[in-house]
Amino acid sequence: MSLSGQKPPDRLVPSAPTTLTALPRGAGDGGAERAAPPASGAEPPGTPLQEIVRDLFAEAIGVPRRTVHADSDFFRLGGHPAAAARLLARARRVLGAGLDDRALHEAPTPARFAAAAGERPAAATGPAGALDGEGSAVLPLRLRGALNAGALQEALGDVGHRHGALRNSRLGSAGTRLRALAAGDHLLELTLPADLVDLWSHTPLAAELALAYRARAAGRPPRWEGPVPEAAPRARAGDLAPTVPPGSRPAPADARVGRLALDWDAGLHQRLAHLAATQGATLFMVVHAALAALLTRLGAGPAITVAAPVPARDSAALRRAVGPYGRVLALSVDTSGDPAFTALLRRVRAADLAAYRAGTAALARPGGIALSVLADSGEAYEAAGLTVRAAPPLLPLRTAALGLILTERHTPAGAPAGIAVTAAYQYDAVGETAAAHLTGQLAALLEAALDTPAAALSRLGGGARPPLAPPWTGEHTAPSPARRPAPAPAPAAMPVAG
Repeated sequence: MSLSGQKPPDRLVPSAPTTLTALPRGAGDGGAERAAPPASGAEPPGTPLQEIVRDLFAEAIGVPRRTVHADSDFFRLGGHPAAAARLLARARRVLGAGLDDRALHEAPTPARFAAAAGERPAAATGPAGALDGEGSAVLPLRLRGALNAGALQEALGDVGHRHGALRNSRLGSAGTRLRALAAGDHLLELTLPADLVDLWSHTPLAAELALAYRARAAGRPPRWEGPVPEAAPRARAGDLAPTVPPGSRPAPADARVGRLALDWDAGLHQRLAHLAATQGATLFMVVHAALAALLTRLGAGPAITVAAPVPARDSAALRRAVGPYGRVLALSVDTSGDPAFTALLRRVRAADLAAYRAGTAALARPGGIALSVLADSGEAYEAAGLTVRAAPPLLPLRTAALGLILTERHTPAGAPAGIAVTAAYQYDAVGETAAAHLTGQLAALLEAALDTPAAALSRLGGGARPPLAPPWTGEHTAPSPARRPAPAPAPAAMPVAG
């Protein structure tokens, strides 16, 4: 996922919760020196439930979801009585919450509406071992425009004083470098201890650096909106072990991780979004249901647990913070009884929503299967003639035997434009051939479910046993061309704080 075209390290990426893709409708303090954006209310949603509500707002009003933030007011966005009625009807179905007709007036933002729908703050983040604490996270920022290097140096010092994770981020210090890609185009790379940040740190990093840069370019120190908050305590270990891919082997603590990439086109993306919307679910839930069905058919049994990294930034202050404020949920579903795919999707929706709402939801132990959905881009922050945008991040992830990362792309109008799929796998546990095999079967099962969503799981495609991972010999083993997904360029992905 390197913007410079260089091959990224083998340890890769994890990621983020899902969003509900709606059916298209029609075709310091209040006086702080601030970039434009961020302004108060410009932070993206900070929890999975806030993400879902954000998408419901966008659907009801008929605007792209990227224009709706955690603290965006429904009525100021253009919401009117008819749109409010649509939103409440959809929210009752999707969230399964008893929301009265006054709910939107009393809680008109995605963050407040999610709380009204039963969301509780996380009791613990982590587990602490979700990322390899000895590894490094790389959070790059693309800087376009005339660059004032002195102002940038001062701004980095400012954000370093404000956020502990960024304390050693001055230019010239270990792990921080600035590269000129072209005239007026630079890449600022910040390499940080992996256990001090998460993927949802990237957007607030861009916002805070833009704020500080704008102030320093004007010859003033930045004035922050408020202090960096204390987050929930970090859990040392998880509660439940994710399901192990059938045929996989135990991996050593220093397991090497590789990746495969393929692309699902806009047509498939649109169909998945349509099925999700008609079933009152999210795209993540549709893929979660298909993955659970596939693992059951491969012999993993009817009790399937998937690890799902999600942000735990329920407050505005946490949404602006750079630090490890996420949790890895253990999402469990029962596939027994050979249900129809739509029936399984209802089970998945209930299980996922319950975990999203609960502050004490079960956390996942290392290993097994992980699933994430990312957004296609981050905000661009304007500051004194410079545009600051988060570029694709790199975080070490050694704990999942197989991690599936889906990155949605959308048109400027918000329509589905395709999904980039990355399979990050441990060589010893799964191997490249098995990872390609499982990923291909997941796509086949999804296609079958889209064709006949009311069909029983036993009648859907997929389910051939993947090959065992070969013993690790220190050499890269390429699968046969028939089973290898075609390479695809890494997307410019950012998690949507959910």
